Amino acid sequence: MSTTTGFNPLVLSKFLLWAIAVAAATWLLRRGRITPRRRLAFLFLGVLVFGFAYGFLVPANPNPVLALRGVLAGLLAGRTLVPLIALMLVVLLLMSFVSNKSICGWGCQLGLLQDLLYRIPAPKWRPPFWLTNSVRVAATLGLVVGLAWAGADWIKGVDPFGIFSLKVGIGVGAVAGLVLLLSLFVYRPWCRFLCPFGLVSWAVEQVSLMRPRIVREKCVGCRACVRACPTGAMGDFIEGKRIHADCFACGACLGACSREGALSWAGPWEAKKGVTDEV
Repeated sequence: MSTTTGFNPLVLSKFLLWAIAVAAATWLLRRGRITPRRRLAFLFLGVLVFGFAYGFLVPANPNPVLALRGVLAGLLAGRTLVPLIALMLVVLLLMSFVSNKSICGWGCQLGLLQDLLYRIPAPKWRPPFWLTNSVRVAATLGLVVGLAWAGADWIKGVDPFGIFSLKVGIGVGAVAGLVLLLSLFVYRPWCRFLCPFGLVSWAVEQVSLMRPRIVREKCVGCRACVRACPTGAMGDFIEGKRIHADCFACGACLGACSREGALSWAGPWEAKKGVTDEV
């Protein structure tokens, strides 16, 4: 995108497609129509369009991390805060608030690629949330401190989003390769261990409107949804914890629940209709 001579209309087109993708995903989630085949098809399409197509068309392909880094650089490193980037961050976080982290689950090109690779048969490791979030907090603090004290951006030289432009240096290529390799064994390693936007959106999703909600009277306690969840978030919902692990709105829990009406993607206003909040 251009920050000096104006606005690249392709950036707006990507935002519109993001909004459509999040709206469509939310619609499917609310109606329980996320199937493995549909999810897989969307992952392929999202990687191709949001990732490689826009990586070819837009020099600075918009992504959630770019938005957050741009705002932090403006606030902490004494640089000019670009209104377009600030607006981008606000819109992305609003999407996370309205429909629990759906922009990460259905729009972020790097997240979609990691999600796609995780589906390849391989031994899986599910790291505990305290570990993933502790590392992510440390990484984000490192970014904030670096920008505030020396204007140093540790992500800039290793940003794995660069792979979508097919113009990568040694640092980017090495980190991206490691992230993609780990994605075979760990669900979304960049998002859960290092992504600063992932940390901020995780904080936002604690108060999100639409999310997995349980009707306790209908739940039989089989924990099929917990076993299907790749991050452990569903276990936190089932146990009624006020703070839950990252939920990427993948819909796996909804597909695993065999008890009609026991689990849905719903808002707090629907409690009157029999949907019981998880806290």
